[in-house]
Amino acid sequence: MAPSIACVATLAALLSPLTFAQVTAGCTTDSFTVTSWLIDDFESSGTIVQFQAHNRATNTSAQVSCQASRNSTVWQSCTTAGNASSLLASIQLEATVARIRVNETWVCNDLTPSRPLNFAAQGEAPVPITCNADTCTPSSTGPVLIKSVLSAPFPLSPSAVPGPSGHDKNGCAAGSRTPSWEVFSTQLNLRNVSGRIEGGNAFIQLRNTITDYRASCFGTLSGTAPATLQCSAQSSGRPRAPKYNINTVLTFSPGSFVLVEIFGVGTARLPLECSAVGETTTYCAGDPATFTGRLISEKPIPPFSLGDPLPTAPSCTISSVVAPSWRFSDFETTSTSGSSLGSIRFGIELNTGAALTGYPSTFFRSGVPVSANATESGTGAWYPCVLESVGEQSLTPTACAFRYDAAAQSLALSADWRCSDLDASRPVSFTGDLRTAVPNLTCSTTADRTRCATAPGQAWAANVTDVYWGN
Repeated sequence: MAPSIACVATLAALLSPLTFAQVTAGCTTDSFTVTSWLIDDFESSGTIVQFQAHNRATNTSAQVSCQASRNSTVWQSCTTAGNASSLLASIQLEATVARIRVNETWVCNDLTPSRPLNFAAQGEAPVPITCNADTCTPSSTGPVLIKSVLSAPFPLSPSAVPGPSGHDKNGCAAGSRTPSWEVFSTQLNLRNVSGRIEGGNAFIQLRNTITDYRASCFGTLSGTAPATLQCSAQSSGRPRAPKYNINTVLTFSPGSFVLVEIFGVGTARLPLECSAVGETTTYCAGDPATFTGRLISEKPIPPFSLGDPLPTAPSCTISSVVAPSWRFSDFETTSTSGSSLGSIRFGIELNTGAALTGYPSTFFRSGVPVSANATESGTGAWYPCVLESVGEQSLTPTACAFRYDAAAQSLALSADWRCSDLDASRPVSFTGDLRTAVPNLTCSTTADRTRCATAPGQAWAANVTDVYWGN
């Protein structure tokens, strides 16, 4: 039995190929994700240095001019042309390197039209240069990346991702024009019905010999129709979703395999050795086999974008800055006859715009006023929250206090929380207050105990009206 393998290549991106956003479309998320500058068109003649600085978050460029002495380790100020007065640059022009420092401020209002966000970032990087008696030129033709550190709205170093497996290996680009793959493990369990193969399952492992990217594919085979196998990379998870991924799909049909992966297309015969296992099962295994392909698609992408994570609005940090809110659920009060004090329990989870986890954390507190005629109701002290069970920890308050007005059936909450999704080494702390109406309660009394609760599964969102942040 010798099925064939064909490889078809596509570069799969979780986001369509990068296009620089305008200041009012993507400005906020990009500012928290890819804030950095590209330095290009560097020229130096005599004491005059000129270059272009492109802000990758706002898609704005500034033409920079500097009066700089040669072979100096002193930072010398530069000027910007046009409307780029918010960008400040300085330079050290040494014998083999020009060190460029950038400091820029800008405003984003795409997600907060009535409350613009002020951003400020700084960064520096060396530009290798080659000089003669009077002029200096860059040692390479591509742009130079200056990574940034945000200082406003709070200190943050936007995190990068490793990029697709093997993209930075020596020879990746050249080798990809004549791609090749190795199938290094093949196992088929086929079902025999009246002497015919009617289905089964398949497990196949393969490796891109150019990038060393490996994937495992598994799926169920049904009759004689082609079946798609699910493939996943043999690598650990990443803290943030990358902008570009490698996508692998394997399709099985009688006598052949079709492999959809990155970089090329090709066909080869894959010899298998099969043996009967009982009367209804045939087991097949194959030796490693390598085959080559041809390139079917090659598209340029913006410089340095392979290390960019997805600019995602539904994240802890960005949602907390733009429109923080909490999702409440499972609210209930319990009390005993003759007492205005009882207990309160509620579930809570930070709203991020992403799909809800379904696992809110639960807070419980006893000895609080829950009766509409309680003297403390609505004007009493704040009660510290007591954590009863933890759901998604990253979306749970680190501390909170509440006050329940039973007469008005409203809940006030003051909560602290932390977000580390954008920069794990420098979490951002938030504090915010809210007041929300509790949905209708249904009460039941058993013996001398009364329980009032929202409908099972009912949840509601409450916006934070005042929020403060800092590291």
